[in-house]
Amino acid sequence: MRSKRLVVQGIVFAVFALSALPAVANPNVLASATATADCSGYTLTVNAIRLTVGIHYKIDYTFTLTCDGTTTTVHRSISFTATATKVTKTVTASWPNGALVTDCTVTGSATLTNSGSTKTIVINGSSSAVLSCGGTGCPATIGFWKNQAKHPFPDSVQKAGLTIAGVTYSATDLVTILNRHGGNAVAILGKQLVGALVNLAAGAKHNVTADGAIKTAETLLQANNLNLLTSTVHPSTTLGQALLAPAGILDGYNNADFNSCSEGSGLNLGN
Repeated sequence: MRSKRLVVQGIVFAVFALSALPAVANPNVLASATATADCSGYTLTVNAIRLTVGIHYKIDYTFTLTCDGTTTTVHRSISFTATATKVTKTVTASWPNGALVTDCTVTGSATLTNSGSTKTIVINGSSSAVLSCGGTGCPATIGFWKNQAKHPFPDSVQKAGLTIAGVTYSATDLVTILNRHGGNAVAILGKQLVGALVNLAAGAKHNVTADGAIKTAETLLQANNLNLLTSTVHPSTTLGQALLAPAGILDGYNNADFNSCSEGSGLNLGN
């Protein structure tokens, strides 16, 4: 009887000891997935932890766009070989069918396929983000926006200005940029770029060609550390010519969307 009692006590002790051990962390975990998204595309950042160095991994991710009752699924993947146990991967891409031209709701998820670890993508700070891309107004020229007494910037721009290529410019700065003079490629581009961005902020309709020019312009400005208030680049240089290319496209957009509508009609002006 004593021996049986000792066996039972031993089993109870063993069970207690095992339960007291720390849980073994699951390997290959997707710790987080966040994204910023706008009418042109998205930037996704994923963090994977507890990886095995030297092993090849794949993260599948999906965005679901719902626009005017139509659903579009964007499915892509990120492949990499782990160089550390914790890895951060970032990918930037445009929407597959070009810039969005109507208001859309976007959701998403990401999965580390090696383990099946899945995370809801937090987009613009939320699990479901609304992208306001449905402007219907007609763009206006830079001369239109220079006349602030008659055509004030929309309230959002008056309050917060605009962030262009990583630099935030106040409403006063934007007026200064619109009025810059001289044979300077940065000034020439700056006028048209600010004009286009203010038009969009005021509810102007998108134009795929112009959206592409905005993206090109901001990439050039940021890559070359150019400031729209202070930088100077001669138009005859290689960089100057590169800056003038999107400026010409945006000039056409600001001039009533390549003359396809009545300037400034339908825009939301500030108070």
